[in-house]
Amino acid sequence: MKKICIFLCLIFVVSACAVSSGCKGDTARSLYDITCTLDGNVLKGCQTVEFYNHSDNTVSELKFNLFANAFRKDAKYSPISAQYISKAYPNGINYGDMVINSVVDDDGEIEYTIGGEDQNVLCVPLGEEVFPEERATVTIDFTVNLANVIARTGVNSKTVNLANFYPILCALTDGGFYECVYYSYGDPFYSDCADYSVTITTKSDMIIAASAAVDSAISGGDTITRTYKLENARSFAMVASTEFETLTDNSTGVQINYYYYDDSEPLKSMEFAIKSMSEFSDKFGKYCYPTYSVVQTPFVQGGMEFPALVMISDDLDGLSYGEVIVHETAHQWWQTAVGNNEIEYGFLDEGLSEYSVVMFYEKYPEYNMTRENLVAASEKTYKTFCSVYDKLYGKVNTVMVRSLKDFSSEYEYVNIAYIKPCIMYDNLRRSIGDEKFFKALKKYYADYKYKNATPDDLVGAFEKTGADTNGYFESFYNGKVII
Repeated sequence: MKKICIFLCLIFVVSACAVSSGCKGDTARSLYDITCTLDGNVLKGCQTVEFYNHSDNTVSELKFNLFANAFRKDAKYSPISAQYISKAYPNGINYGDMVINSVVDDDGEIEYTIGGEDQNVLCVPLGEEVFPEERATVTIDFTVNLANVIARTGVNSKTVNLANFYPILCALTDGGFYECVYYSYGDPFYSDCADYSVTITTKSDMIIAASAAVDSAISGGDTITRTYKLENARSFAMVASTEFETLTDNSTGVQINYYYYDDSEPLKSMEFAIKSMSEFSDKFGKYCYPTYSVVQTPFVQGGMEFPALVMISDDLDGLSYGEVIVHETAHQWWQTAVGNNEIEYGFLDEGLSEYSVVMFYEKYPEYNMTRENLVAASEKTYKTFCSVYDKLYGKVNTVMVRSLKDFSSEYEYVNIAYIKPCIMYDNLRRSIGDEKFFKALKKYYADYKYKNATPDDLVGAFEKTGADTNGYFESFYNGKVII
């Protein structure tokens, strides 16, 4: 079966290349063709990746993040933080993993290795060096054993969450491939945009929410095979369930889909998605995908963003549920489009998404959540955090530019990556005025859409609008500012 799978994948890629003008040779992106089958808690997959070297250096090996391997029994780092363990494993701690069955190229099988800090990276040596702007193609046969866990990746009582379900190319930097460690705090991800063709076979009663619309669907007996295509995306995610009900709206020019199974007021939930899509498109720039799916699912935290799809925890309700939809929708601009290294600079996307929530409620006063009250609540929360840490440890670290591994708790991370930046943006906006503030955000989005930005790039976007902000941002970044 393994060899047949690889053979079929290779045929699929050759066909796709013929249809798409030489595999989109005119675009500077890598390509993924993924074919998989989901049966219970086992996903069997075969993917062909055409890597594009966008760096200035030659590449002699490819590195892929194996995020699903973080759920194995002997993992060095738990993908779930201590405070969420009991919630994430309602049936007791359970394990899963990602098994690499084989890696091949045109010359046959490749002697790959599994490395990284926590058996989290697939290393694939290449027969020849790949020079800048050149490509290399490999095919990977893999199996994911999904843990029974309420998380980004796993099986639970309501859904199958399929994020990070395939080997994902590590982001390529000037220093080489950046290996992501699956820390339990924040979002331990960093990837480049690529084009995707994803085909998945499931039982016919499975409804799938995905990062793209269905391109084709073929039924056969008690199964159905669906194919999706998505361009310029950092990853591809799906959620499968036999219990989904759906709503669809096209009033914004984007096909917004809402998948749910336990929502007494689904139209109100959809309203949050529609309004936030409209507001953020106006404030920041046009949304960058044809569809957007909001998906209710068991999830240990409030929500999680992926390209054109967000997971919203079914443990929330009312305004809390709506607020998370707004926050995760904002991530479609800040992380999905304008990417960043979430391990090193988590505050970049989280802070802007959190302040986007403030802007949403400012636009829609009918929710009785004013800008002044929201910012005041952020300041109170942040000052409480500083006071608690000062009493517990005799000091508080308020530096924003630091790695996920350097945070002592989820509580600290939330205050530094979400709350403090929210205060930072509102103070800046009051200082330079709305015109320059929103002009800078539009420029930041336009200049770094589909790219990976750094803290300095954010500063530069404001500087280019005529706002003298370098010292201002630096005081927040290095923790010297007093709030």
